[in-house]
Amino acid sequence: MAGTLFYHTARTGRRAGRIGLCALSLMASLAFVPTAARSADGCAFFKDKTVELIIPFAAGGGFDVYGRMVAKYMGPELGAANMIVRNQPGAGGLLATNQTWTAKPEGLRIQMIAVSGMLAAELGGAAGVAFKTDGFSWIGRVSGEPDVIATGPDSPIRSLADVTAIGAQRTVRIGSTGLGSPQYVSARLLAAFLETRSEVITGFSGAPEVYASLGRGELDLFASSLSAADAAEKAKTGRMLWVFGAERDATRPDLTPLSEVVDAKFLPLIKVQAAVIAAGRALAAPPGLPEDRLTCLRDAFDRTAASDAFLNEARQLNRPVEPLPGQRVADLVKEATDAAPKEYLDLLHESFAQ
Repeated sequence: MAGTLFYHTARTGRRAGRIGLCALSLMASLAFVPTAARSADGCAFFKDKTVELIIPFAAGGGFDVYGRMVAKYMGPELGAANMIVRNQPGAGGLLATNQTWTAKPEGLRIQMIAVSGMLAAELGGAAGVAFKTDGFSWIGRVSGEPDVIATGPDSPIRSLADVTAIGAQRTVRIGSTGLGSPQYVSARLLAAFLETRSEVITGFSGAPEVYASLGRGELDLFASSLSAADAAEKAKTGRMLWVFGAERDATRPDLTPLSEVVDAKFLPLIKVQAAVIAAGRALAAPPGLPEDRLTCLRDAFDRTAASDAFLNEARQLNRPVEPLPGQRVADLVKEATDAAPKEYLDLLHESFAQ
């Protein structure tokens, strides 16, 4: 089956640790539940069963890499016979997410969700959204990293003035993986912040495809995750310009925060979007999952996120891991849903109406 990968059970070593600077954060944030406290009925359900882990984007991108890492180690922790990774791209993640929303709430279909993109699509009233983000059964966050703004490796763009100069000659082309993707909203906001002629070009299946186009000079800018941009720099298909936020990132202190590049009037919106992006890549099951099965999935994820094997592979693949327990993810989503500023909501509605 294309885009499908099986991970069979194999026990792995464990430790309560993190990669580099993430070690203390993991210890503080993960709420571990002792094995003896797990619901026997909930965990027994998964024995000898196949669990699908859905990736809502094409193979090869950041989501795909994280999803395959999680499946490789979480399947054994869950006690499942195997965990299948299945890529289901379409509509910037909306296709898969809508199907997970309506799937049978039994725990055999879980999904890596682009929380920020799905949340923004829902709050912005995007066409095609058939879910409520705070209604999913949240299992845990795998990673949360900032977005960055990148350009082509041979692009003349070095500053906002360079972008403005291009805008005076023609439309500035900003790439995006599509409606509902985490970077779609960042791209729409960036277009507003630049205050020049610009267009967000969608339809790409994933970040690698956007960066390939950027590398060929077909696009001018792309708002992507830091890890995707780092991979693009190594492949010489992109060059990072700014970090989407109001603070420098500890891993790339050379990148200027976007708040220092564009007009100060956009600072509140930059902060809101940076906070939404922080929700990152998270695992979820359909709404209404039985509590004992959700507890078992959360426990298996927590142990996976702290295992030596998982962390070592994340380090080897240069994929930062910043886990949060499922209940904390659920709380973050609810907070964002309940407290999003009107100006942000208005901009989301305007962006998704285009």
